[in-house]
Amino acid sequence: MSGIRSALTSALTGVAQTFKPKVAADSEAFPCLDVDTVTSEMESMAINAARIPSSAPTHVGADQVEYTLSPYGRRSGTEAVPSSLSKNSVKSNFLTQDVIGSLPKGLTRTEKEAVAASTPLSPSLNLLNSLPKGQVFKRSAAGVALRRSVLRGSVIVFITAGYTGKRFIFERAKELGVRSLVVDGPDSWAKTMEEEGVIERFIPLDMSDSDTVLDRALEAILAAKKAVGGDLDGVLSFSEMAQPLVARLAEKLGLQGPSPEVVDAARDKFATRKCMEAAGLPTPRNILIEKAEDIEKAAEHVGFPAVIKPIFGAASIGVVRVDDLAGLRAKHAEVCRQMSSARVVDGALLEGDGEEEGGNAGGWIQTTLMMEEYMDGPEVDVDVVMSEGQAVYGAVTDNWPTLEPYFNETGANSPSILPSAQQRELLELSVKSVQALGFSAGVFHVECKYTSRGARLIEVNCRMGGGLVRNTNLLVWGVDLVEEALLAAAGIPSRPNVASRPLRCLGEYLVNAPKTGVLGDLGFLREFAERKGVLLAKPCVAPGSKVVCVADGMPTWLVELQVEADTPRAAVALAEALSKEITERIPIH
Repeated sequence: MSGIRSALTSALTGVAQTFKPKVAADSEAFPCLDVDTVTSEMESMAINAARIPSSAPTHVGADQVEYTLSPYGRRSGTEAVPSSLSKNSVKSNFLTQDVIGSLPKGLTRTEKEAVAASTPLSPSLNLLNSLPKGQVFKRSAAGVALRRSVLRGSVIVFITAGYTGKRFIFERAKELGVRSLVVDGPDSWAKTMEEEGVIERFIPLDMSDSDTVLDRALEAILAAKKAVGGDLDGVLSFSEMAQPLVARLAEKLGLQGPSPEVVDAARDKFATRKCMEAAGLPTPRNILIEKAEDIEKAAEHVGFPAVIKPIFGAASIGVVRVDDLAGLRAKHAEVCRQMSSARVVDGALLEGDGEEEGGNAGGWIQTTLMMEEYMDGPEVDVDVVMSEGQAVYGAVTDNWPTLEPYFNETGANSPSILPSAQQRELLELSVKSVQALGFSAGVFHVECKYTSRGARLIEVNCRMGGGLVRNTNLLVWGVDLVEEALLAAAGIPSRPNVASRPLRCLGEYLVNAPKTGVLGDLGFLREFAERKGVLLAKPCVAPGSKVVCVADGMPTWLVELQVEADTPRAAVALAEALSKEITERIPIH
């Protein structure tokens, strides 16, 4: 854990940079570019950022199911199908890559024009058109209140509820007066929220017939719309796997949203690279490896060191550094074997037994890999809000050095402590990447590195990041990404009332297993949760789980820790010190 601060602040000046952004950043949208002190402007913010804004997960009954949050890429929010279910239950209740791969292409231009001509403006857009635009676009408490008044009463369809830890999304939607309709598998935990009044309608959808999912979802949504007595204002999802279905439903319903082609390109890492190249943005050399016979050609094209990764979103699963041809051959075979036999149990990835029933991840992870140049330098998350084609909010969060060769996350801090010039370049590359893919509105979680050659993109996630991403942006900058996503889905323009200085400084640490074995009880974390400056200290896996250290494979996350302090560096130091103390006390047998 030592050296985190020096690694984040290592001098990169004087190195030739191939990418020179020319667009001036909006200081109101990107206040993090000039940060050195914490401000106290809680009373002027439209959102109370004085508490951790998340609810306890819903208890899942014996007859209910939910996705599991993968421990490898929690900030990205990648979800997995739990292994304890029968094959029939999985097919009925979960969107998988098999379902997404069966979706039809988007509508033609003629078909889109026909839908637009036959679809009246949504209630929220009708109300928006009656308001003075000058007031709607203001970055002020009054502007926020006006936009919320347009959003209130909107009927928004959510595609899948995700894991129970996302309950806070639907609670926030209810607070804002949104009437939420949730489409999910027939046994989803989301039906509990209808019983409790958190959402207005749960819409069960059997996912087993992948070829008809789109048509049946459309039919179910229109039936629910008639039943609740209101016109639809938007459709969205906070789950990665659901984005292609969301785009196609929005298109057929004549609602706001990106085209299916745009979403599909963002979810395909290789297609993203091609979009970057076409836009003239800096792009590492890359190539697809579809079979073992492609390995030598890939090595000649990309060179070493390099990274191999799945082309579809799977967090850090299957992302490995390779340093020579022999290593590439070995790691390619290892990654393919790992991805085809992986089992997800209680949020932890375990190695399958090689039998058919040993793996359950094959439906949501693809074995086609991309090989690209290894990018040095510190990694960051850039959370971006787009409205009407322009970036209206952006903030950089530092990711601490990963555990290579698997790139497993270790921690993060916000605000960033990188130099303002580097943050500016990262922000502008992130925005240009989102625009190059074809997005004009929404919330995006962009992963980048600041390399010895300048800012470089890792990937664009076309929805809010997972884990503590929403909390981080709300607590540090007063921007609620849930609210911003709801506004974008309803077609309401946004200008977040961003704090001019950070409201607080946060540090996170993700304790990876220090050795391989069986995890004991982590009850001692309760005493850490009560310490000064600690906002969160919770286990990621259950006692009795098999855990793996980096020497033996993809390491397992054991504990998630979040702290606050007066400065970013103080937050880093506190998280680093506490995580060391926690690691020494973790019982593994």
